[in-house]
Amino acid sequence: MTRLATIAAVTLVGSANAFTLPQNNMVASRSALFMADDKSPVERGVSMDQDGKSNVWAIEPKMEIENKSSEEKTGSALAAGAGLAIFGAIAAFALTNLPDPDQF
Repeated sequence: MTRLATIAAVTLVGSANAFTLPQNNMVASRSALFMADDKSPVERGVSMDQDGKSNVWAIEPKMEIENKSSEEKTGSALAAGAGLAIFGAIAAFALTNLPDPDQF
């Protein structure tokens, strides 16, 4: 019985560390990040207020305009459809030529 109590006590002491606050050793940097070749600041989506609290927000990606014509889109769709049909034909051929499991 004492062995079981000892094991339970060691387990409880070991798991008590799970409920402590993490030690944050990171130093807050208040300088802007710069690229190696140019000196323009990089927008990061992080700032610090006057109380030292950090504010984090999302940075939306830049919009990209699609430059494909309808003919290019149609060609891509036809190529994808043809690839799907070839894959289906190969899969059907493989599945129809499987050996009979009752044969063994």
